Amino acid sequence: MSLDIDCRLLRGKFSLDIQLSVERGSTLAITGENGSGKTTTLDTVAGLLACTDGKISLHGKVLDDSTSGEFVQPELRRVSTVFQGGGLLPHLSVEKNILFGRNTAYKNTAKFEDLIEQFNLGGLMSRKPPTLSGGQRQRVALARAFLAPSDVLLLDEPTTSLDASSRDEVRRAMRVLSANYGGVVILVSHDDTEVAELATQVAKITVSRGDFTSAKLGGLVVK
Repeated sequence: MSLDIDCRLLRGKFSLDIQLSVERGSTLAITGENGSGKTTTLDTVAGLLACTDGKISLHGKVLDDSTSGEFVQPELRRVSTVFQGGGLLPHLSVEKNILFGRNTAYKNTAKFEDLIEQFNLGGLMSRKPPTLSGGQRQRVALARAFLAPSDVLLLDEPTTSLDASSRDEVRRAMRVLSANYGGVVILVSHDDTEVAELATQVAKITVSRGDFTSAKLGGLVVK
């Protein structure tokens, strides 16, 4: 069972060609220079962008097929995402942010309590995002993503806003949680240490520039 991507995306004078197959239980790290298409790759998997040409399927189910026109909307894909900014709802408490949407079924469960402990959020549950540091907000976003019922977990530079101490703490938690996740994890990161600690596979985007910029992602390296 795997996430299979054979997708080409055209945006103005930029093209991105993605050819990947990632097995369940794997953590794939995507690396590459700024503006090469790393976040765009996550957006195609999440359903925020449709393939101009090609197909994405998850465990045999088609998510996006340019030939047939089949396209599964983001909320139906069982894909959970942590964006660079965290994406928290500012008017809700930390607890309500973590339990937002489909996560409400996990309130007062062992899974919920374990995540609160793993991400060291016990003393923050009644606070709201504007009162938190950047590192605290990102830990809340990670807890919400890991709690959500999903088959794919997308992590877009999840520790960028953390100080060194918080970064190490969150990486340890992510390493344990990723190992027990059971689905496909895709991590975008510029941090070599983070890639080394968390990824089981690595793929680098290569870019060719001219009047038209072309980027290609493929060729998994198994660590």
